[in-house]
Amino acid sequence: MCNLNEFRSALHIYYDYNASTYWVAQSRNFRTSARLHLQHLLFQNTLGYLVDSRVQSSIDSAPPKPLAVADLGCGNGIWLIDLERELSKKGVSAQLDGFDVNPVLFPAAEFLPQSVTLKKLDILSRPLPQEMIGAYDIVHVRAFASIVASSNATPLLTTVTALLKPGGWLQWEESWADGFLIDSPSPDISKSTCDTIAQMLKAAAEARGLKFDFTSGMDRILTEHGFDNVYKAETDVLKQDLKGWTDDNLMVWEELYALFPPKAVAPEAPMTRELWVELFAKAVEETENGVVIHHGKIVAAVGRKPAS
Repeated sequence: MCNLNEFRSALHIYYDYNASTYWVAQSRNFRTSARLHLQHLLFQNTLGYLVDSRVQSSIDSAPPKPLAVADLGCGNGIWLIDLERELSKKGVSAQLDGFDVNPVLFPAAEFLPQSVTLKKLDILSRPLPQEMIGAYDIVHVRAFASIVASSNATPLLTTVTALLKPGGWLQWEESWADGFLIDSPSPDISKSTCDTIAQMLKAAAEARGLKFDFTSGMDRILTEHGFDNVYKAETDVLKQDLKGWTDDNLMVWEELYALFPPKAVAPEAPMTRELWVELFAKAVEETENGVVIHHGKIVAAVGRKPAS
């Protein structure tokens, strides 16, 4: 097995990948979509809402017609689809737009609710389409830790501010991003392989100068970028959901195999595809014995773009 220094070098591509091309023609895209469905369920179980009560109260006090919502990095659109169901029950008219740099996980438009539209867009590109500027009452952001690398949220929040109407709201949700937490149900049950992978991933990030500890200061970050009515909450994940979080994280770890060269191509590489598969299989075995992989809590922050 390679040591941490070798692994830092081997995994550098993980933190350099181009999201617009990485998923193209991948035979496992359906697994990524399934993982996002599971992740959405776990976020909702933890938070207990789709729209934060502060945002909802503000919208209810002066309901726009229609309510315009943007979901950035929308993946397969599951948050918007769930929101449409909730709004329809309340009789709320809405325009629900999802944006992602790669449309490979989008459902066919024919199978989406009429008010939901998913569009290909790099939300960090400049200039943004003019019709999007100042167009939205709510902008939703979830799981952007890899985008807000090194705690630099300015590119993301510049986009959010541009999209929001005056008085519009950002709702931002992240898993506690500073590494994986590995827990065993008993001192007699080993978690050494899961610990090793978690340490390797963190070491590889640190070697690239990347930091993911911004979640603890999301409220401060929003205030510094001009938002008002800022509020942040940290909610522990539910004990009964730890198995779900473990499965979700295992699917992320499994996807990393494609980032390593096959042994036949690079026999001297510190981490080959075959070695990763072997290491991953041992981690799975530990989870089958009850070991869990999670981030501990969800951090959610909301902030309002000033009305003037």
